[in-house]
Amino acid sequence: MHDDAARDLLIALSLVPFLTPNRTRLLLENFDPVSTICNASPRLLEEVLSLTPEQAAQVRNPLTPAVAELRASTITLLDEAYPSLLRHIPDPPLALHFRGDPSLLARPALAMVGSRRASVYGINAAEHLARQLAPTGLVIVSGLALGIDSASHAAALESGGTTIAVLGTGIDVTYPRANRRLFERIEQHGLVITELPPGTPPRPERFPARNRIISGLAYGTLIVEATSRSGSLITARMAAEQGRDVFAVPGSIFSPGSEGTHRLIQYGAKLVLDADDVLHELRADVRAQLEVRSDEQPPDAPLGDVLAALTREEGAHIDNVAARLGRTPAAVAESLLQLELDGWIRALPGARYVRVR
Repeated sequence: MHDDAARDLLIALSLVPFLTPNRTRLLLENFDPVSTICNASPRLLEEVLSLTPEQAAQVRNPLTPAVAELRASTITLLDEAYPSLLRHIPDPPLALHFRGDPSLLARPALAMVGSRRASVYGINAAEHLARQLAPTGLVIVSGLALGIDSASHAAALESGGTTIAVLGTGIDVTYPRANRRLFERIEQHGLVITELPPGTPPRPERFPARNRIISGLAYGTLIVEATSRSGSLITARMAAEQGRDVFAVPGSIFSPGSEGTHRLIQYGAKLVLDADDVLHELRADVRAQLEVRSDEQPPDAPLGDVLAALTREEGAHIDNVAARLGRTPAAVAESLLQLELDGWIRALPGARYVRVR
C-alpha cells in the first residue's frame, strides 16, 4: 500500500466510532503496518479487537467518500507532523483532525487543567501561571472546558503566547457553547484538535479518553484546582502512566476544590507556587528551547499601594480597600479602574476586586 493510500486508511479508521483507544492500542500492537488489517481474517479481527462480525467487516474496508474531504485537515500517525510525544503513548490516536496552526504540535507544551466549577482563587491561579509560562514559548494545552481550562487558554493568548485545545467532540462541534468565542480565538491564534469524527456530539464517556491526548501532548500536566472526584485527576493519572511530570497548585485546606490537588501533592506531584517551579523541572533540552522570562514590576504608588491591598485569593470590597489604605472609596476608585484597564485586577460583582497579576 503506497503512502497516500495508507494515510487514507488511517483517516478512515479514525472515523470508525467503535474503535476505542483500547482497540486502537490492540490494533497497533497486532497489525504492523496497519494496512495489514485489510487482509486479516474476519475471525482474527473479531478475536483480537473484540468485534462483532459486522464491525470486523467495516474495519477491513473502512474507506468512505468523507476521507477525501478530510485529507488536508487531518494529521495521521504516518505524518512527520504527528507530535512525537503523543506518538509514544500506549494508545495514540490514529489521526488528529485539526483547525488552526498544526506547527504548534512540534513545540514544547504544558497541559493545564482543573475544575469546571472553579473558585476565584483557582481562576486567578490558572491565569497567573499561564501568563508567566506561555510567553516563554511553552504551548498551553487544555480541554476547552469551563473554569480552569478556559482561563488557561485565554490567559495564554492574552499574554502573547499560544495554546492548543483538545476536544471531546468532533472538530465542528463547540462544547460548551458558552466557549464559542474562545474556540474561534484559539482557531485563529492557536490550534484545535480532536481524534473524533466531525459531527461527534459530547458524551461523558468521551472526555476521559480525550484526557490522554491532553497529557500525551505535553512534557508535564499542571492541575490547578480539583475536587477529590474531579476528572482532572484522570488526566494526572494518565500523565503519570505516560511517564510525564505531574504538577499541582495548593489551595486552602478548607476548600473542597483543593482536595484533589492536595492528594496529588501527597502522592508526589510537584507543588507549584509560580512558573519557575514548573520550568526548573523540565528537561535541559526543553528549557533550552524556551525564552528567559523578565519579571514584571508592579506599578508605582499610588496604583501600587492599591494593588498591594488586594489579593489573588478572594475579592475585596472597595470600602475595605479604602479603609485599609486610610482613604475614601472615591479616592481609590480611579486607581482601581486604571489597574483593571491595565490588566492587574478584575472587577467582581458587588463592587469587589481581585488581583490577577
